[in-house]
Amino acid sequence: MKRMFFYLCLIPLVLSLAACATEPEEVVPEETPAPVAEPEGPTRSIVNITGELYRAQNNGHFTVFLVTPEGIILGDTINRDFSTWLKAELAERFDVPVSFVLYSHHHWDHNSGGEVFADTATFVGHESMPAALEVSTEDIPLPANAQEMDANQDGSVDQAEASGNFQSRFGLYDANEDGSLSGAEIARGPVNDVYPPTETYSDRTTITLGEKSVEIIHPGPVHSADMSILHFPEESALFVVDFLSLKRLPFRNMGGYDLDEWLGVISDVEAIGAEIVIPGHGSVGTTADVAEVHQYLEELRDAVAEGIAANSSLEEMQASITMENYSDWANYEDWLAPNIEGMFNMLAP
Repeated sequence: MKRMFFYLCLIPLVLSLAACATEPEEVVPEETPAPVAEPEGPTRSIVNITGELYRAQNNGHFTVFLVTPEGIILGDTINRDFSTWLKAELAERFDVPVSFVLYSHHHWDHNSGGEVFADTATFVGHESMPAALEVSTEDIPLPANAQEMDANQDGSVDQAEASGNFQSRFGLYDANEDGSLSGAEIARGPVNDVYPPTETYSDRTTITLGEKSVEIIHPGPVHSADMSILHFPEESALFVVDFLSLKRLPFRNMGGYDLDEWLGVISDVEAIGAEIVIPGHGSVGTTADVAEVHQYLEELRDAVAEGIAANSSLEEMQASITMENYSDWANYEDWLAPNIEGMFNMLAP
């Protein structure tokens, strides 16, 4: 009886062990590899401003164009890839060619790739633009930031020595395509892909197409010696590039500006009295917004002048000058300190 009892007790244990042995193991699913992020393309758009005037975007750069029954008057070309995209969009949407390209200035980041429109367009720029696109034959020494790269001390920067923007845009700097950058090429800047103007003007001229007119105006050598403003009188609109952005602090340390000349040009823009002001960077606004930029520069000038008079250091001014009334402007956090530095450099004796 005891043996029988032992076996009876053993049976459930054996059955339990058997059940455990036959129970399938938990299957851990293989980890699905994370999808590889595709590189994002540029942000592009076409937005109607008023009537037949449109603004086109390529990331942080903007241009304008006016549609007429006989063709399109285009502002800046921005770059070759954008121009290729824009040409296809214009053909599909409006079925008329680009008849004129009106350059704001020669800088590569606003006006590369215009050759895309060369089959149909006349290119107009200020009379100093062709010279700005040429490489000086003067023996200009390398600037300080380029001298640091000149490892073999031969007075030029070879491609193997180049770094940063000089490396990534080497071909745009290397105008004579000799594989090295001279002081003259660096001073000229990366403009190899800027299509030269086929027509130039001196003070102002009017382009008429399909009963529509655009004035191209030279405001003076502000930001660039060949700067132009586009005025669309029927639309009461202006296209302005680089020297003026709205609701946005001026670019970094505001290098290359003469303050009095800059303020004078901004006053001239205000005097035109356009209802719509369309910058090459930032938001569209009005002449009242232009007046705010003028006011910002004057207030910054006065604050920095006061600091200089008090023998404050640049660092002390950067800590104390807040320009709080403009804290909602774009790039306030990043560019206020460089703006103060730039104003200090313009005012310091």
